[in-house]
Amino acid sequence: MFRNSVSRRNLALISVGLLLLVATTAVLVPKGARADEGVPFKGTFTAAASVTPNSGNVTYCGGPLLEAAVEAHGAGYSTVGALSFSLRKTIDLDNAPMHGCLTLTAPNGDTLNAIYDGTEDAPNANHFNGGAGTLTFTGGTGQFRDARGSAHFTAVFSGIYPASSFLGGTTAPFQVMAFYSIEGTVSLQNSDQ
Repeated sequence: MFRNSVSRRNLALISVGLLLLVATTAVLVPKGARADEGVPFKGTFTAAASVTPNSGNVTYCGGPLLEAAVEAHGAGYSTVGALSFSLRKTIDLDNAPMHGCLTLTAPNGDTLNAIYDGTEDAPNANHFNGGAGTLTFTGGTGQFRDARGSAHFTAVFSGIYPASSFLGGTTAPFQVMAFYSIEGTVSLQNSDQ
């Protein structure tokens, strides 16, 4: 009888211990990101851009008709890997709004698309200016198919030779170097991303 009560007590203690172990493991094991929660997205990108008067009255991603058209290309690295950067936007040179379409492309060709909305500060005497805004992820291809989410971006733009551009009275495009930092959340179909 004494032996039987010890066994029951040990069995009860072992059972409680195992339940605590299972509960602790369930709490401490990181869960995979569900598609509706998203995963952190951070990245930095460097791009070169060409700015021209918007004489063709183009708009991008349903945005407003603004004064200048911009095409930018570059590359960088993010929490989802290396990505090239391709942006078409319009800007208003006086009031500083910016709107366009951004495509980030992985080395395997998968694309992540976003609507780009922001504002740009006036340039300083050395033709550096800042900007900030929001990216709204709208889908893509491959691993980015049906991607959703948003991110905040900050940027520094550096105008190169403005006097030789349309700003200085010639017909040449205004050349710009752009440096972007992006941080937000993106929901991907594949929870491992």
